[in-house]
Amino acid sequence: MRLLTKAEACREFGVSLSTLDRRIASGQLKTRNEPHGQRHRVYIVIDDHTARNTNGDSSLAAVRGRIRGLEEQLRLERRREAELLRDLEVGRINPSGEERNRPWWKFWEKG
Repeated sequence: MRLLTKAEACREFGVSLSTLDRRIASGQLKTRNEPHGQRHRVYIVIDDHTARNTNGDSSLAAVRGRIRGLEEQLRLERRREAELLRDLEVGRINPSGEERNRPWWKFWEKG
């Protein structure tokens, strides 16, 4: 069992302070109040079960979801790039990106 301050718990779980407060209010996290001068300091009680459920499931799932999203975005960008190169090679568009609807030599003529 470990005791963490709210700031330490936020860093460990990768969540904001408001998210941590919501988890405390809902009973997902246990707390302990310890005297600190004339006030009390709130510590988050971390045991093996809490560390596995809070850090392992939510943070790891969020990171994996973000990675999947970035991989999909990269795949789409590569596809768009391949289509653009194909269109340039086929002559559907000119190098400036305009669609080709006149003979190629007309693009370089003035007027």
